[in-house]
Amino acid sequence: MKRSAAANAVLGAVAMGAAIMLVVSVSRDSGAVTTASVAVAAPAPSTASPSTTLATQSTHTPTPSPTPAISAEQGRAIAEAVQAAARKTVSSAKVGLEVYDRQTDAVVTSANTETQFSSMSVVKLLIAIDILARDDWALPSESTQQRITRMLSMSDDAIASSFWVSDGGQSIITRDVKLMGLTDTTAPRTAGEWGDTKITAADMVTVYRYLEDKVPQPAHDLLYNAMFHASSTGADGTNQYFGIPNGLPGTTWAIKQGWGSSGSTAYYNTTGLVGKDARYVVIVLSSGSLGSYSSMPKALTNATAQLAPIFAA
Repeated sequence: MKRSAAANAVLGAVAMGAAIMLVVSVSRDSGAVTTASVAVAAPAPSTASPSTTLATQSTHTPTPSPTPAISAEQGRAIAEAVQAAARKTVSSAKVGLEVYDRQTDAVVTSANTETQFSSMSVVKLLIAIDILARDDWALPSESTQQRITRMLSMSDDAIASSFWVSDGGQSIITRDVKLMGLTDTTAPRTAGEWGDTKITAADMVTVYRYLEDKVPQPAHDLLYNAMFHASSTGADGTNQYFGIPNGLPGTTWAIKQGWGSSGSTAYYNTTGLVGKDARYVVIVLSSGSLGSYSSMPKALTNATAQLAPIFAA
């Protein structure tokens, strides 16, 4: 069981780092998109990765079952509880939610599924998918695999910024939208601010369904295993076990988290595959006032915890 516990693209190719950013911002995640006033060189992206020593895990598409986990009425009640829990901690909190059951091919619970939120580091999954898709899903070199793994498992900003600059920036998102049929995902208005890519709960469910059902097994396993082995602490020192890991203890998960700020808004997002055979896609996106930044992880974890009845069913 899984343990339960760009800044503006520097036109000279200086990448934004996890802790050393090109952007003067209060954000802890380099998805921060406030105006850059000081440019400092980030260290070269590290290629060190746990990928070569970690046990791998693979998933497959479950056989459809006619029995839903919970009733539609229970699903509505859970959605209300999720939003209420977030607002109990952060009164300004807004939530975009969708839980999709891959066995029954049905949405279990949802709220504000088409409301856009800044992705922050969740966009790193889109960056990784684009890298593999452009080479017809062939696995890249070992060093590139290690960089992808570290970017996803430790949410390494410097590596994400390097890929963003080298692979076309905003066009990465344009390609992903076309590839996966996303309807409300949009590239950041400012070229280098990858964390301000706009996503929705519904589109992120589509992304995870594409990963599980369409991506060839070797490429799928590279991405899944990186998220299955997500570290408790991100490359920038942030505890990234808010949301799914701490809110749903005892579950098996593979996650991609996001945190940071854009303008006067703080964002914390938890996304991933949860349960045996990755049965559920769980997306909980949240935003609040910038002043509530330090309280957002607790708000999101408490909100995500309201989903527990789904996995106990």
